[in-house]
Amino acid sequence: MMTLKREEKTPGRQALQTFLAFVILFLLYAVAVQVTEIDIGRLRSETRQTQLVGVLRFLADPDITNPDIIDPLFVEDTEPFDLTETTINTLSLIVETIFMALLATTIGTLLAIPVSFLAARNLMLEVTSPLASFMLGLALLPVGGALGWLGARQMVAFAANFEQPLITLVMLVVAVAASWALLRFGPPIVTEKRRSTNAVAVAIIKVVVIILISLFGLALLSTLSQAFGLWLTDVLNDAAFELGALTVNFSFIGNFFTVMSDMIALILPAVTALLAGFVAMMLGSRYGQEAVLRLTGTPARLITAVCTFAGTAVLVFGTGIILNWLYQFDNPANWTWIPALVAGGLAAVASLFLAPKRPFRIGFAIYTISRGIFNTLRSIEPLIMAIVFVVWVGLGPFAGVMALTLHTIAALGKLFSEQIEGIDEGPIEAINATGANRLQMIVFAVIPQIIPPYIAYTLYRWDINVRMSTIIGFVGGGGIGFLLSQSIRLLRYREASVMMLAIAIVVSLLDYVSADVRRRII
Repeated sequence: MMTLKREEKTPGRQALQTFLAFVILFLLYAVAVQVTEIDIGRLRSETRQTQLVGVLRFLADPDITNPDIIDPLFVEDTEPFDLTETTINTLSLIVETIFMALLATTIGTLLAIPVSFLAARNLMLEVTSPLASFMLGLALLPVGGALGWLGARQMVAFAANFEQPLITLVMLVVAVAASWALLRFGPPIVTEKRRSTNAVAVAIIKVVVIILISLFGLALLSTLSQAFGLWLTDVLNDAAFELGALTVNFSFIGNFFTVMSDMIALILPAVTALLAGFVAMMLGSRYGQEAVLRLTGTPARLITAVCTFAGTAVLVFGTGIILNWLYQFDNPANWTWIPALVAGGLAAVASLFLAPKRPFRIGFAIYTISRGIFNTLRSIEPLIMAIVFVVWVGLGPFAGVMALTLHTIAALGKLFSEQIEGIDEGPIEAINATGANRLQMIVFAVIPQIIPPYIAYTLYRWDINVRMSTIIGFVGGGGIGFLLSQSIRLLRYREASVMMLAIAIVVSLLDYVSADVRRRII
């Protein structure tokens, strides 16, 4: 067998390649200088140098205090200095900026953790399943989501009818007692023994009833929290007192309960729909795989074709619904039902020519889609996100928190997934050797290795969000950025210097704190 030897480079050829590389680099930098419009002559302009010195002197003299000239005849009536209005506003807004970053980091981290596992290549590449399994799970995903959404919405609406706090509390106790009784008595929900069809139906009904009662209990808890928050706000407003020149008021505690109740009522249907859709997809995937593995020949191919038709039709129909919502087509059927039926039929026919038990790498598809979503969200600057959220919820820090949260999910999701990809494979192999399932492998082999870096990345992200909050304020996203942009536009550089100094101090303190925490954890 002949082997081709790699051609050796002669000294002359190497010199020519090196020379061409230098020429290409020279041309690149020459184009870069031309594009960026570098003009050294502007640096020598005396007018511009004078303006630069003036700006630097203003920035070096922040407008922090108002020093008063002390009259020796009236010393007792004067003060050596007091804080300017700019300093007071800066202190108030820098606190707002810190807590904006804190909320965005907390919420973003909690949402980024679960999705980071879907974007971890080493975990997802091993996930395979037959075509019928994946397609049946995809077809049942919107069914479970719709049922979860409707069930949660009905429970929230039903709980809103109980306006009296005492009645609401009694109903909450009854709901908890009913859930406990259903779990404690009657046939067990999970058992290793083989059960009849009637017993399985009873267990399913029992699970559905427990879920509905639990949703009703959460909705009652939201209603009760809102009433308690309003009552506590009134009580704490009446208990406010003066401490020197400051008014101490703890009514924000009551407002916290009120906001949390509204948040529960808002996100409960969405979270329930998400969980119900995930459960429906898992059940569909499981039963689709079992059906294909138990059957052979033509029945297995027919089941694969039916599942492929349903899954493809749901996917195309959902995509058409989204496109129609965005672009409002004149004839929506041309983008929803018709493409769904045609694509489903073609996919079903094509599936007949595939082996029913052939494993497909669905994990790779999920990994690719997850990474694509992360990359898309990270490519959009939080400033642009803040503009969109300002239109949705109005000017203020709430829009800034939502923009930072969305960008935090994308950024931390990528960092977390890459951390999972770099873990030691030894514990995973040891856990898999014991016969553990995939969930047990993640809990006992993956999570213990990623907790310290996850905490370190979260603290670092908080530091980043504090700095991003200043930019988001330029478009009305709250925080100190709006006041800073206003001072810069009005050429009030002494006021801008106060804010820049406050931002630098806060970022430095957060850096020292996060470094100390990372040192103790890692």
